Amino acid sequence: MMGTAVLALSAAFVSCSKDKDLYEPFNESLIKAEYTAAFEKTFGQPAANQNWGFGAVRLANATRALQPSFNFPSDADASKFLADVPEGIELLAPGIGKANHYIDASYTGELNVWGIGTAENGWVAEGGTLYVKGNCDFSNRNFYFAGNSELYLVEGATLTLSAENSGNLQTNCNIYIAEGAKLVANGELKLNNGLHIYNHGTIEAPSLSTNSNSWLVNAGTVTVDGKISVENTESVIENNGTITAKNLNTAGSGKFENNATVEISGNTVVNSNDNTWVNNGQYHTGYFYYHAASDEVINNCKLTVDEDFNINLGDNPGNGNFKMDAGSGVITKNFNGGGKFNNANQNWVSYNGGPFYIYMGAASVFKVTGTATMNATKADYGIYGPESGDYAVFQANKIVAGAANQGYEVTYGGNLYVYAEESHFANGMSGQYPYIDFKGNAKIYASGFESGKPAVTIEETECNPGFSGGIVPPPSEGPSLCVLAEDLCAKEPGEFDFNDVVIDVYYVSAGEVKIILRAAGGTVPLRICGNTEWEVHKLFDVDTKCMVNTGSKYHVAKSPYSQATKPYVELSYTGYSSWSEDQDEFNSQVNHQIKLEVASVDDDDNILGWTELKAEVGKAAQKVAMPVDAYVEGWYTPGDEHWAWEKQYVGDGFKQWVIGQSESFYKIRQR
Repeated sequence: MMGTAVLALSAAFVSCSKDKDLYEPFNESLIKAEYTAAFEKTFGQPAANQNWGFGAVRLANATRALQPSFNFPSDADASKFLADVPEGIELLAPGIGKANHYIDASYTGELNVWGIGTAENGWVAEGGTLYVKGNCDFSNRNFYFAGNSELYLVEGATLTLSAENSGNLQTNCNIYIAEGAKLVANGELKLNNGLHIYNHGTIEAPSLSTNSNSWLVNAGTVTVDGKISVENTESVIENNGTITAKNLNTAGSGKFENNATVEISGNTVVNSNDNTWVNNGQYHTGYFYYHAASDEVINNCKLTVDEDFNINLGDNPGNGNFKMDAGSGVITKNFNGGGKFNNANQNWVSYNGGPFYIYMGAASVFKVTGTATMNATKADYGIYGPESGDYAVFQANKIVAGAANQGYEVTYGGNLYVYAEESHFANGMSGQYPYIDFKGNAKIYASGFESGKPAVTIEETECNPGFSGGIVPPPSEGPSLCVLAEDLCAKEPGEFDFNDVVIDVYYVSAGEVKIILRAAGGTVPLRICGNTEWEVHKLFDVDTKCMVNTGSKYHVAKSPYSQATKPYVELSYTGYSSWSEDQDEFNSQVNHQIKLEVASVDDDDNILGWTELKAEVGKAAQKVAMPVDAYVEGWYTPGDEHWAWEKQYVGDGFKQWVIGQSESFYKIRQR
């Protein structure tokens, strides 16, 4: 592997080191934005599925594709969240019972708004508008506002309600809480009979409930000391902000959807045949209880349970199941599937037996850090991976049977790997019924079953805890990939050469790859795998301003920087434990695990910060990949050619590849 690379050169040289607008102070977003603009100006908008030679990212975030039949409400129009009271609206005088006014801290006495209107057109029974400005404290006085009306809390407003009025808000009203505004309830905040609250600010309450076609759409912060109840007749909570509470309970036909962040310190209970619970974001709870066989309990991102995940459903296989979208994740200390158990935290939920059913999408992970107890009791119930495609992984420290000598403790089905780090209960028969039933391609990796760990790696994401697969015997010949990167300095057509670092990555074993550093065409620090000792110029033993193995003639004649021809540098990387022998999977792993980072420096060459060079699907490429053989066979030995990349390929071949109109770029090199 010792030799000299002669890479194609761009027609211009760019230095990252002196552009104060970009690099003083360090502004990664601006750096990438300018680079992206230049890339798209040069090559066009990348195709939506363009993966830059690294292959599909099979372990991305959840797709959030498993959506319920119920259509959750949209947030109110932005015009409903007000910075101030509109011009022309007058201050409501105490004792005047009509709306289309505003109140502020100067308003004294009780508030009893019964009707709307003016002296000219008379009063109507209900309907109107009231604006709240400043600090309006009604914790010790009445606040009554007629039904079919609109209430606006403008920016900076605080409305404090007594315990009685917190539970007596009127029917079919809309309440809009602007950013920076706050609604404080001294008693249970009850949303009843068509009351809709749209929150961009803050809501604080000791407890909160929605009932009878009422809903809360939150894009701000909701803090509840006790329980949130979502019950009965399509009552709804949709969270696009942050919700914090001790407990959350869905029942009846209540609907709950999280698209952002939920923190429940105690219990989450899903308890109905007809309610909906959907997580599209980050949901964190102390305990999770799911029973009574609702068919729309869906996790599309990450559910974290501090203690026990408990599931116990009715006898209806294929329905009433916990669904996990592709790429989603669950993390829990313990898992209880079926059987009899009580809520260990509070005795307001108990189970009296019954089966369970979990469907896991491709590359999803259900991780039990403690013990998983299987007590399905009936045939076909248990845990299923997808019918085809990437495997799902159910893992636990220990997996035990829920009852001695009972048939059908669990069924494992589909493309599912079950991994028990310490132990999995043995299979056997209870009469004619097996303890463990297998369907599809499901396999158990544990003592007494398959040895080692399943040879699958699932990337850790915001939605997925990830899974690091087992070590497999190294092959005599394994996959390899060549990676060519651009250091973000290019700002115009003609400045893209993708030779600021060029490396090959070779599979050695599941725990090791070999990295061959071929070239370093940049003039700022660039490091490999986050290792400062693996800065490419340092590895070549040259100054940072020296370009290495990028072709001598052009650099000697045209460049203000020095140039050197150096032997390739070989590195061994063992910082990732589960390299795949599958070429496509290996390509994806190289993209994510072999990180290339470029430094931003000031005028004195002090490092201000590091930016990772990425190849994100459908976005401007900061690095591209091609087979090592294509490089070795001469696609990158053009002699004296030193055109920009957009000119080096027949019929704008690289451009056509970028926009998705050709299969590859290196096979159509301009010769």
